[in-house]
Amino acid sequence: MFELSPDELIATHVPTVQPINDRASNKFENIFQDFMNESGLNTSPTFNYSEGSDYDYQTDSEWYRHSFSVTVLLCVAYFVVFALGIFGNSFVVSVVLRSPRMRTVTNFFIVNLAVADILVLIFCLPATLLGNIIYPWVLGSFMCKSVSYLQGVSVSASINTLVAISIDRFLAICFPLKCQMTTSIARKIIGIIWIFSMFITIPWGLYFELVQVHPTDEALYCVERWPHQSSEKMYFFVANLGLCYVLPLSVITACYVGIWIKVRRRNIPGETRGTNADAVIQKSKIKVVKMMVIVVATFALSWLPLYIIFTMVKSGVTLEENSWSEEIFAVMIPIAQWLGSLNSSTNPILYTFCNKKFRKGFLAIIKSRSCCGTLRYEQAKKGTKSTYVMRSTFKSKNETHSEYVNSAQV
Repeated sequence: MFELSPDELIATHVPTVQPINDRASNKFENIFQDFMNESGLNTSPTFNYSEGSDYDYQTDSEWYRHSFSVTVLLCVAYFVVFALGIFGNSFVVSVVLRSPRMRTVTNFFIVNLAVADILVLIFCLPATLLGNIIYPWVLGSFMCKSVSYLQGVSVSASINTLVAISIDRFLAICFPLKCQMTTSIARKIIGIIWIFSMFITIPWGLYFELVQVHPTDEALYCVERWPHQSSEKMYFFVANLGLCYVLPLSVITACYVGIWIKVRRRNIPGETRGTNADAVIQKSKIKVVKMMVIVVATFALSWLPLYIIFTMVKSGVTLEENSWSEEIFAVMIPIAQWLGSLNSSTNPILYTFCNKKFRKGFLAIIKSRSCCGTLRYEQAKKGTKSTYVMRSTFKSKNETHSEYVNSAQV
């Protein structure tokens, strides 16, 4: 039998399986209900699970965290994120695979990012939603360990793919004649990313387990239980916060600062200054950088609230009961979880608005009547004048760099 503090019921890192303690859940419920009452949108707080069922869907139920209105709100919010994310990321993968000219090094990384986001949506959202609706963990011991582990793997793969993309852009723009990343190297890097992600989250598969919290309650909870508290804190601050958030974002920031400095000079070695092709190429590079900066900033801001919360929990920060800070903390937990999940569905939207070729690819897929084969817009564009000019102008100087710029044009 284990006795857990309220803070221990907040699972660690990424969309969680047991996200909110009882007191925080009640505070969130009360605040939401006050808003519903004041806005005239209040609905019945009760819901019968099924006809003849022993359980009533009430705020004081032993199983359910919230009223029917809050539960519906959570289900709708998570369903929208899930549907948009699966749909959009699948389109990203399809556009690259079905368009030969889109199979660049950067786009290989973008496909890997889309795959990681799909896994985040599959493994994180259902478990997080379930944890936000009912108190106990009902999926069994195996799912407790595997879901927690796969959550960490998918999120780690996502952030490290963003690191790879930023390094690839930095080398291609700042050192176009010296450092060239091939598709073969990109595949190896992607493999290393997944191996690293699977290795660094092994402790989650080991130390997440089902425990009985209350002596008089047979309900089981999926929580993180380390043999030593010091090891738990060290793992979080070094592996989770450090290697999977702070360090990657530092590397990404450094790469894009370097790119920004280089782009401002508007004079890249090996390119002829003053030509129309040079102006098009420079404009393309700036747009590519803007797109990836927006993607990275969205990732950082989406996960920041949840990392702040878990840092407070792991640091042993205590909040005064019934204080304004505790109320803010209670409200922020489900919002932070939803924001973290939302990031996995925003990347395809960013590609659509920032990248002309992805936008055309999305439209071509919608118009296509088949689920495979080369996209029609790709067949029509193979011999365009702009493609010929860009390839012929720079082929003698740096063929690989020309192909990169052509693929990056938006």
